[in-house]
Amino acid sequence: MTTRDHPTLREFRGTDLFSVKSLVHRTIAICYPGHYCMEAVRFFANYHNEQAILRDAQEGNTLVLDRAGRIFGTGTLVGDEIKRVFVEPAMQKHGLGRLIMRQMEEKAASLGIGTIRLDASLPAKPFYDGLGYATIEVASLTVENGRRLDFFRMQKALESRR
Repeated sequence: MTTRDHPTLREFRGTDLFSVKSLVHRTIAICYPGHYCMEAVRFFANYHNEQAILRDAQEGNTLVLDRAGRIFGTGTLVGDEIKRVFVEPAMQKHGLGRLIMRQMEEKAASLGIGTIRLDASLPAKPFYDGLGYATIEVASLTVENGRRLDFFRMQKALESRR
């Protein structure tokens, strides 16, 4: 295997916007319909729009998992919140999400953040449970047509890296 075959976790660049948005929307379209109504799936896709991706990248720290120029994973840290962690569906369950989360947590700890928080979708909750996150609230939003979108507010205490 050449080094081009190995994934690289690197900082988001503006030229990554289309690839990140495509990854997020493709993952939502594949993974969410079995857990959510179509109105909720549309809400997620609209929520993770180009403006939100760029804003969070500018306000925080966005990483992308890149192999040979193809982005297949991403995660963002804004303040004490981890947002928009997505891995290409065909590449899930291979430790890539854990790699992204470990980097996000290490960055937060290096900034002196003691407790990290996130909102977890129904399909993502078992992943975050396995990483030691605790549910602090079961929450919901009303979306189009009066339908409901359920999610979990979660948090985890970090070890100090200072």
